[in-house]
Amino acid sequence: MSPTARFRLFFSLEYAGIGILMPYLALYLASIGLSGTQIGGLLALGPLIAFLVQPVWGLVTDIYHLHRRALVLACFGAAAAIAAFAATADYRLLLVLYALHAVMRAPVAILGTSLALEHLEQNGQRDTFGGIRLWGSIGFAVTSFGIGAWLVDRAIWWILPLYSLSYLVLGLIGLTLPDAEVHGDVRWREGLSLLRLKPALTVFLVGALLIGTTLGIVNNYLAVYLRDIAAPGWVIGTALAISALFEVPLMARVPAFLRRWGFRIVFIGGVGALPLRWILYTFIENPYLVLPTQVLHSIGMMALLVVAVLYVDRILPARWRASGQALYAASLYGIGPSIGLALAGTIYESAGIRLVWVLCVVTATIGTALLAVVVRRQPESQPLEEVPA
Repeated sequence: MSPTARFRLFFSLEYAGIGILMPYLALYLASIGLSGTQIGGLLALGPLIAFLVQPVWGLVTDIYHLHRRALVLACFGAAAAIAAFAATADYRLLLVLYALHAVMRAPVAILGTSLALEHLEQNGQRDTFGGIRLWGSIGFAVTSFGIGAWLVDRAIWWILPLYSLSYLVLGLIGLTLPDAEVHGDVRWREGLSLLRLKPALTVFLVGALLIGTTLGIVNNYLAVYLRDIAAPGWVIGTALAISALFEVPLMARVPAFLRRWGFRIVFIGGVGALPLRWILYTFIENPYLVLPTQVLHSIGMMALLVVAVLYVDRILPARWRASGQALYAASLYGIGPSIGLALAGTIYESAGIRLVWVLCVVTATIGTALLAVVVRRQPESQPLEEVPA
């Protein structure tokens, strides 16, 4: 099997695991008797810890050149943490185990992405990253639909051992991936100054953080929302699968989109689909009408998971590839989702899901505006140290 094929397999299994656990974890926690506030607090813990540890993982792997070894360790650690998580219903112990899981899972996506970008760049194909990343969407679509269609109404607890198994296998695949090359000497002082070197990057990350606030909410509360409007299990699974499946052709077309319209239009146009999605959620009461709105999610995620990843990779030197992806991931999947989930749990318990979607509309609109401002002023492909402040 070629290295490119192994990366496709890696991404498909990584996001298959996410599709097993993340959309349904809130339902599982409710099934073992946790309150809405407890669920919100536990779910918020994961992104908060990811925000704190992802930059550290990125710096350490870039400085000491431990990309593949760190990836394998992280996969095995995440599998072990969730296996233990499945064995208890004690809230305090669940918090500890979920925190451990968050620490270990935090670098998986950023290291997989940085290794894939490294491999593609060596072959002069960096802009075809979407052709690898789309396999993650396929994996997510298959498992999220399968869980919704067959397990959510019968045995929701199966999500835990299935997820643990998927990450165990993921670690084994990680052992076969090509490691990153050494791009020169890198030091802690330089790494800790990345944001200071370019304020525009900081604004970009703040915008990503605000968008991430809404993504954290929808990733964990879409199934809850659909349950509240009386959706059967197969509709929940289909809604999740549709959003991922439509990402596939969009991600495959990213190089063509960029050639035709350029980064700014593709990125802001894609992210701008997300506030519209939340507006529609505030009005929809028929679960079947949710299905077509999932296409908006696909457009937004194409922009966030492929176009923005390429943008961050272009504006930072190659020696800081993992660190750059870690900063972006920490903003999009770390502190933003943590804040969103903490607020969503309390708002949902006191006022219902519609006010949660109103929060998403406001937050995503501000985040999109910030991103539009910063990318409008930023050259599209200069390395960071070559861009004037």
